[in-house]
Amino acid sequence: MTKKIVSINILIFILLLGAMEGISRLIITPDKKSSLFSDEELRTRGRSFIKKDESLGFRLIANHKDKRYSINSEGFRGEEFPTDFNSRFKILALGESTTFGWDVKDDESYPYYLMQELQKNRKDIYVINGGVPSYTSAQTLLYMREILKKDKIQPDIILINILWNDIWYSSISNWHPNILIHQTTPKWLSFLTQHSRLFYALTIGADSKKAKKDIFNQKAYSYYIDNLKEMITLAKKHNIKIAFVEPPFDADHMSENLDEFQVTYSKSFLIETAKRYRKSMHQLAKDNGITVLNHSLSLDHLHQKQLFLDALHPTPKGNKIMAKDISNDIL
Repeated sequence: MTKKIVSINILIFILLLGAMEGISRLIITPDKKSSLFSDEELRTRGRSFIKKDESLGFRLIANHKDKRYSINSEGFRGEEFPTDFNSRFKILALGESTTFGWDVKDDESYPYYLMQELQKNRKDIYVINGGVPSYTSAQTLLYMREILKKDKIQPDIILINILWNDIWYSSISNWHPNILIHQTTPKWLSFLTQHSRLFYALTIGADSKKAKKDIFNQKAYSYYIDNLKEMITLAKKHNIKIAFVEPPFDADHMSENLDEFQVTYSKSFLIETAKRYRKSMHQLAKDNGITVLNHSLSLDHLHQKQLFLDALHPTPKGNKIMAKDISNDIL
């Protein structure tokens, strides 16, 4: 009797799903569906110094050198490590293009200037530029795990400067953590959203082609904070001091509306969103006794156009100021 009841319930459930799928197909017509975001070549296309990577999505190419960027044999931006590297006091700067130094020379990035500034008082300090353009918090966490697992660099301090790419990706309708690494959703998720209108409606919405503006993605926000928590836990596990670096930003370089992926962000909403992420980063740091290193190019100073190449990337002069400000509280 019990088996019969279970079978009837399963049949009813299947019929309900079928009915809901049928209704969804009537409501969500093809003209209301938008293409799902999926572009695994997005961050390697046109970048000769970047290659695809199975675990990290993409990474810098070791021993690469061109007119602007050079990558050393260990896969980090800049010169080869000095012969006395192992005996140095090492600071590992992790992050995306603002750490890497987008469109500036090797000796014009903030990690390089930071090393120059700190060496004025302590000659044995060496700062490693571990920035990778377009990295997200998910990739930075994975990269940090990889570096510490190899146990070759053995940093004394880790600096984390990460924010903007998480916010850009948060505007994708079919957002999923996998997008932060491989720029595409898992195959099973893509299959279901492509072949089931009901699943499409539940995950993306009934009319994804309708213009969307200033939508806050709670899942993306929570995932960012969780990744920062994991970085703190990982550093503590290895007895390494960790600090957060305020992300640089200039409002004057940004247009009133930003169309990054599938949602339009107004300037005011983008700044508001960044400050919301930042507030949680500060609270997380406070709860864990972590220092947040502020500087003159942070969200506290929105109008610094002369110090930026664009809204996010400082000029060499901007990087130098940023490094000098950070150096005051790092040790």
